[in-house]
Amino acid sequence: MKKPAKAIPLGKPLNTPDADLDMLALVTIEDIEAAKADARARMGKKGAALLEAAKTPPPEDARPEV
Repeated sequence: MKKPAKAIPLGKPLNTPDADLDMLALVTIEDIEAAKADARARMGKKGAALLEAAKTPPPEDARPEV
């Protein structure tokens, strides 16, 4: 028989105002595109090809009937 997991007490709550958390959570499309470009520059040809393949939808005749 397994012992129940020991409860771990929670730490002190964050003392950050909601407005500051909201500002930290903002991510723009430009941020995402910059991250993709950086990743593309660092990865090999195969990884870059996989990123490009994810953008192109499959041909209509290759989709299964629902």
